[in-house]
Amino acid sequence: MAFQVQITSLQQLPPITSTTATVALRFTVTGVRPDFAQVYALTVGETDPGGQGDLVDQVDLSITESDYYSQFNLLAGMIYRIAVCPRTGSKDNPEDKIDGVYWESYCVYAPITTQAYEGNNARIPPHITELQPQPYSLTHPAQIVVSWQSQPYDKFLIWWTENGVPMAQGEVDSSGSSGSWAAGPVTPGAKYTFSVKGGVSGGIFGNYLYSDWSPAVPFVAPANLRSLRQFLLASGVNPAKQTVRPLMKGQPSVKRFMQI
Repeated sequence: MAFQVQITSLQQLPPITSTTATVALRFTVTGVRPDFAQVYALTVGETDPGGQGDLVDQVDLSITESDYYSQFNLLAGMIYRIAVCPRTGSKDNPEDKIDGVYWESYCVYAPITTQAYEGNNARIPPHITELQPQPYSLTHPAQIVVSWQSQPYDKFLIWWTENGVPMAQGEVDSSGSSGSWAAGPVTPGAKYTFSVKGGVSGGIFGNYLYSDWSPAVPFVAPANLRSLRQFLLASGVNPAKQTVRPLMKGQPSVKRFMQI
């Protein structure tokens, strides 16, 4: 069964609210059509579709049409990966494989950050645009870099938790309408949540007037690098010109050295 799936547009529709985002998706399917397509909305940290809670729509495919449209609601102020996954069989009992290959292999993806608006607060919360994991290396601990965009603020605070436990609050004491901050050290496999708020200077008294916290975004820290070559490259070391033993500094094994 030869076919091709492509996402052609993905956008949030007005009005922008503080709670719900209406998203419009357009995609094409060409070639020999499967029976239908499932649409999933994956939050940050999820790698594969499949959970029923992620399923937002199912679209019938026609042998005479190639352009398709889907509209669904998501939470406002969140980062998502939208997956369009062709399926065969019935919607109630879809088949696990297409031509002997598991259905997840055929999914195509596109990112979207849903906007949120607080109409009763002139200081609109920032929205987190990316959570970028950075596995442990010789130059930094395992960490997660939080990035955001916002209206102009003089200062930003970052609230985060590890497995539900609040961690030391982050602070970026610089003005702008975007920023980033590295949370760490983090533990591979642990579950984290992140939220950001912005503040404007209150004047000569040195206090700040803050927005509300942005919607919390979850994330699961990935495993550290298991390839010694990738680990050395991530540490800024040329593996072709540097032996490992001088770098280990008494560590009893390479695994301990790489923290795996």
